[in-house]
Amino acid sequence: MKKIMTILAIIVLIAAGGYFSWQYYKDAQEQLWEEKSELAAKTLKPIKESFKSTLMQGMQKGVVEAVNYCNLEASGITENLPQGVEVGRTSHKVRNPQNKPDPLLEGPLNYYLELAKDEQQGRPQITQLPDDSWLYVEPIYAQPMCLACHGKNINPAVKATIDAKYPKDEATGFEDGDFRGMFWMKFKEDFGESQI
Repeated sequence: MKKIMTILAIIVLIAAGGYFSWQYYKDAQEQLWEEKSELAAKTLKPIKESFKSTLMQGMQKGVVEAVNYCNLEASGITENLPQGVEVGRTSHKVRNPQNKPDPLLEGPLNYYLELAKDEQQGRPQITQLPDDSWLYVEPIYAQPMCLACHGKNINPAVKATIDAKYPKDEATGFEDGDFRGMFWMKFKEDFGESQI
């Protein structure tokens, strides 16, 4: 009987050790994901601010001029990124065909679309990819100022300018608060290690 109790005690200790090791691993993994998510959000923030600033500069000259301004300036915003970082925007309804989602981005895009069907707003998401790089995505929701170019009732002069710059434009028909698309950022495992 003593032998059975000793064996049971050893089994319980091994199981408890395994549980605590697993819990430690799980906590460390969650901390890593949180740190990577914070790093991505911090890196993406000035890029989003540049997009907004570019739009606002154009809007000061009128909506038609804002379309022209964005057409010329927006692509340059993502040219000076840190090494190992890729950033972009995509949507289920793109204005620029170059922003169509690739298969990697279709999953998170569909996730946000499903939430939108239930009238829910999503939060940023991060995942580690098979090559150990990271993919971070943030949803974009239509705001009142977006509707001048992306809404249902677009001024004919603005619509003509959009059609001239983007003949395959799909990015209209939105209402305030609608899921408009997402920012995405892909970065290598070692990006920002000195910052974490």
